Amino acid sequence: MKGKRFKPATGTVYTNKGGGTYLCGDVWENDTPDLSYCARMTNTKTGWTLIAHGLIQYEDGTIEWDYSTGGRWGEVPA
Repeated sequence: MKGKRFKPATGTVYTNKGGGTYLCGDVWENDTPDLSYCARMTNTKTGWTLIAHGLIQYEDGTIEWDYSTGGRWGEVPA
């Protein structure tokens, strides 16, 4: 299945390729141009929050990201 870079929408819940669901918080352009956007994502079940870098959305609507930083319980600063 082919995916493409995308800008997630703040307040939208996305299903990760691995099956978890994540609420999208803030979104901003990534400092690395080929990775497009960063987004604060919070796992809806556990509350684990991270900054996702280089988001990809697949044809079935699921998402992944290249890597994450700042994972913690609670709010992650941008």
